[in-house]
Formats: sequence, C-alpha cells, structure tokens
Amino acid sequence: APRAFSLKLASVTQGIIGMKPTFYDKESELKHDKNGKLIVANVKHVDDLKLIGPEWEVEQVITELEKVFGKLKRNYKTFTNCGIRHQQHDDGTVELDQDEYISALIPITHPDLVGAKAEDNATDVLIQLFWSLLGAVAYTLMTQHWIAVYIIALQRETHKPKIIHIRRLNAIVRALQKLPSKIKYPSMKCSNELLAHSDSGFSKEQDKGYGIRGSNIMRKGTNSSNEVVYHLLESVSRSHKQVTRSTFSAETLAAVACADDLIPLLITFHEIKHGPITAHQARELRENGGLAFKSTLAVDAMSLFTAVAAHTVKIPQEKNLAIHLFWLRELLDNQVLSALEWCDTRDMSADCHTKGSIARDVILALMNGELNYTQPTKTYPPK
Repeated sequence: APRAFSLKLASVTQGIIGMKPTFYDKESELKHDKNGKLIVANVKHVDDLKLIGPEWEVEQVITELEKVFGKLKRNYKTFTNCGIRHQQHDDGTVELDQDEYISALIPITHPDLVGAKAEDNATDVLIQLFWSLLGAVAYTLMTQHWIAVYIIALQRETHKPKIIHIRRLNAIVRALQKLPSKIKYPSMKCSNELLAHSDSGFSKEQDKGYGIRGSNIMRKGTNSSNEVVYHLLESVSRSHKQVTRSTFSAETLAAVACADDLIPLLITFHEIKHGPITAHQARELRENGGLAFKSTLAVDAMSLFTAVAAHTVKIPQEKNLAIHLFWLRELLDNQVLSALEWCDTRDMSADCHTKGSIARDVILALMNGELNYTQPTKTYPPK
C-alpha cells in the first residue's frame, strides 16, 4: 500500500507539477524555472509532505494535489513531521525539537533493580525493558546529537546487559528530560560551502581493539549581522566496521567514511542550485569535481593531516591504509573536496561523538548554529 500510494503521489508531483527527484533521495523533489532557479522543493514521507518556496508556487502544488487526493490538512510555521516538531520564527530561524516525545519517556523501575549490584546480570524482565527503552531513546538522536556516544556504548551491551547499563540508560533519560536541546537553523546567506568534522577514538581492549568514529557535516553562511553561522545537516556516531589496530588507522578510516558521507550531500546541494542531474553527470562530478559547493574536511589528527598533505603520499607502516590515503589525496587534487583542514581537538565538534567524558559545549553550540575556532588551524592546499 505505501508503495502504491508513493507511485500515485509521484504521478502528481512529478507528472503534473513537473518536479524532479534528486539523485540520492527519490522522495526529495525539486522544481526549477527556465533560468535554472529553484522555485519549489518537496520532501515526502508516505503521505506527509514538507514544501518550501514562494507562497504562490506552494499553493499551486497544493491545488494540484487536492484535485487528486481531496482536501489536505495544512500547517504553516509550526508543525510536526516524522516525530520532529518544526517551528519557523519571524526572523526566518527554524527550530527542530522532540520535546513532547522526550517528556513521555519513562525510566525503568522494577523490583529487580532494588539492592542489585552494578555488575550483576540483568534479569530477563529487565532485559526486555532495557531493549524497549533503549530503542525509544535512540529515536531521539534525530535531534539530540549530544548523547549519541552514550547510546552507541549501550547498544554494544544489548546481548547481555548488566544492572549498571540499565542505570546508565535511566540517567540518560533523566538528562534528556532535564535539558532537552533544539537544533536551530539561523536565517543565513549561504556561502556555498560545506564543512565536515571527522574524529575517531581507539581503545585496545583485552582481546581486541575497538574503534568508534564521529562526524558532523554543516553548511556555512552569514546572518543579517554578517556573522558566520552554520546549519548542522548530518551528525554521525557509530562503531568502525573495519578492523582498526591503532589510532592512526581509526582516524584514517573515519576521515574516509566522513568523505563518503559528504559527497552525496555535495551532489544534492549541486542539484538544488542547478537542477537534478543524471547518473553520468553525477559520476563526472564525483570523479572530476566541478561541484557548485566548496567543501572542507577537518580532522584533529596531525599525523593524518601530514600524511595526506605530504608532497608525495607515502605508504604507511600499515600498508592496507595506503589506498585510503591515496583516495583522500585524489579527492583533493581533483577538487571533489576543496580542502583538508587540521584543527585543535578543543575545536573539533565531532570529538563528543567518540568520547563520553568531555563537555558537550561545542556540539550544543553547533546545534544552535555556532562554531568558533579558539586555536590555530592548518589547511591543505595552503590558502
């Protein structure tokens, strides 16, 4: 049924209205005028639609939809979509939150928890409650990026959780409810530039090494006061899928994964600016550059920055990492990525996605559209 409805909806939005899907997301549609200027955009989730554009263009889309599907329910400025509340303020700032959902979360309370030691194994009843609440809290990661690393750590313990893990999950729920955070997209004049922060953590455990990676991808622009502001587009915290044997390998694989995540966004923004493209055009942009947006990949590992920025990229001691270093350098040489940047760990917004013990100030500021470097940086190619 959802598939049939999607085809019917596309026959109107694409067939009658003339919108075209983007290359990476067929549920995201764009319409440009004869001069190549974006006039209306649409994001679909089954029968929920988010539309942006001049009022008359949006009304025309709604009119055509109502001819086929009947009267539609409309919400302007404030509405909930996919469980996220959207609010648009008079100055153009858009806020996203899950406050209502978070307030409804209930910490685990059960007689089996009373007097239990932290290292005791959870009972079957507690395990079921743990799985249920952990899944519910993980849903908040669409807006609450500052807790991601804690959720990832608990998800590693789902096969055999202990009492301490249940208490930690309860602590996360209480912290969320005490300080629910919003994502703010300040009104900006776009600088046509994306910035990606990549970081990784490596821990040598008793019988293996564990690596975790984190990244934040953001759009750069200036507000009405000509101050630099950012839109946080994507935030990732997850375990490495490949084997990591050292901090250098973890940082390298994290940077490669971050670049992999960045390229689809670059192509999508290229389409927003110039219209949808074909697979052949996407391949040319991916291999030879020419994208409408510049991009900077930032890391806080000087060893990785030096290896990629060297006059001649050398094969490292772990020879299997050489192909990753060559690939990153090729992206830079072909201008698929505009620059590689090294920044201090204190300014690395993705640091909080790999460590639980540090402050969340940087990521919380970024969620509000702010990112300020307090330490010197290095860039390749040099500016």
